[in-house]
Amino acid sequence: MNNWHRTMRPIVLALILTAGRSLAGTPELNPNPTTSATPATDLTLSNFFTEGWNQPYTFRQSLPDGAPDLALLRSVTNFLVRVSRTDFSYADNLGKSPTKDIPFVDEYIDYAFNQRFMLSLFGDYTWVNQRSAADLDGAGGGAQFRFQLVDTPTASYDFNFRIDLPDTGIDDHLTKFSTALSGWQDLSQLHAGRLGIYYDLIEESYAGPAAPGVVRNDMAYDVSFAETWTKPSAPIGNLSTFVEFAGSTNVDGDRRNISALTATPGLQFVFGGRNLLILGVDLPLTHPSDTRDVYRFTYIYCF
Repeated sequence: MNNWHRTMRPIVLALILTAGRSLAGTPELNPNPTTSATPATDLTLSNFFTEGWNQPYTFRQSLPDGAPDLALLRSVTNFLVRVSRTDFSYADNLGKSPTKDIPFVDEYIDYAFNQRFMLSLFGDYTWVNQRSAADLDGAGGGAQFRFQLVDTPTASYDFNFRIDLPDTGIDDHLTKFSTALSGWQDLSQLHAGRLGIYYDLIEESYAGPAAPGVVRNDMAYDVSFAETWTKPSAPIGNLSTFVEFAGSTNVDGDRRNISALTATPGLQFVFGGRNLLILGVDLPLTHPSDTRDVYRFTYIYCF
């Protein structure tokens, strides 16, 4: 496993750092079929109750030379979609950790009913491979409700409510309730190329049987930057490199006020018009940490 880690980490980082320059000159082809030709209505808080609810779902188009609004790995997506999404991650832990590694996979079906509301249903499976104790594995799942607050060509904000059911197979007996506010802003007008900034704030609460001192409430947060190098109509469409800075802080429990921070460099691109790939690796910024790296792979199909 150590040889695999030493081999893969420089390869992943090299791909992320060089992909933008190597493919920036890709020629344009036909328009991306995932982008609707029907212009979407600007949605704001001032017209929250009057616009969007009775309008059919339309994907928001960015400015011609602006930064596209992207789905990333860690940041909560700030716009409505109709997609299936598969996430895979592999957490490679340090030798001092009793857990050797944790592979994880999930599957989402996200469906926007109109311009304001989206429902997500998801299931997941986790394998916990331990160094001395018995290995664990089990399935979880849940649902997410997303409400679009603001949606314009240069800014987007939404509110999310999410329920994660416990995965008893890995000895998790807590139901997680999350509320999140997420946003995006196009920074291209600051002469920063096709650069976008993303941010979110998540409040998480846990309900169910647990040992004394277990965290019952925490806060999670993310600030991300993404630069897009190709047009959506290119063979490698909207090729983007990004870095996500994510963290969480315990509000209560025996480890109250303890925070964990990571940086996730990554890249994403569209191919075949309706297919999106995202690759990245989590690098811990706070120490001590049991995790060496977390490798992430996401495939999204737009329908």
